[in-house]
Amino acid sequence: MVHDVYPIWIAEANQTAYIVHVSFLDEEVSRVPLVAFYAALTETPERAVALVRQAVKSGAAVTLMDARLSQSTAQAIGLMPDIAMAL
Repeated sequence: MVHDVYPIWIAEANQTAYIVHVSFLDEEVSRVPLVAFYAALTETPERAVALVRQAVKSGAAVTLMDARLSQSTAQAIGLMPDIAMAL
């Protein structure tokens, strides 16, 4: 018997998995900015950026990327709607 490894939820047709770039300079840790990428499954790119801003340190530079995740990739990594996830 084969078990499905994908989460039970299915993204709505109007949701897209946006990729967001985050950089933060913490001079106590490094002179080079720390960089991370986040994904957020939302209806708008503005909502994706807002979700990531809530998830990271105040003062971090948050930039929407041109890249997106496919629905199958978003499901495979367990991306949930309206939650920012570090990649």
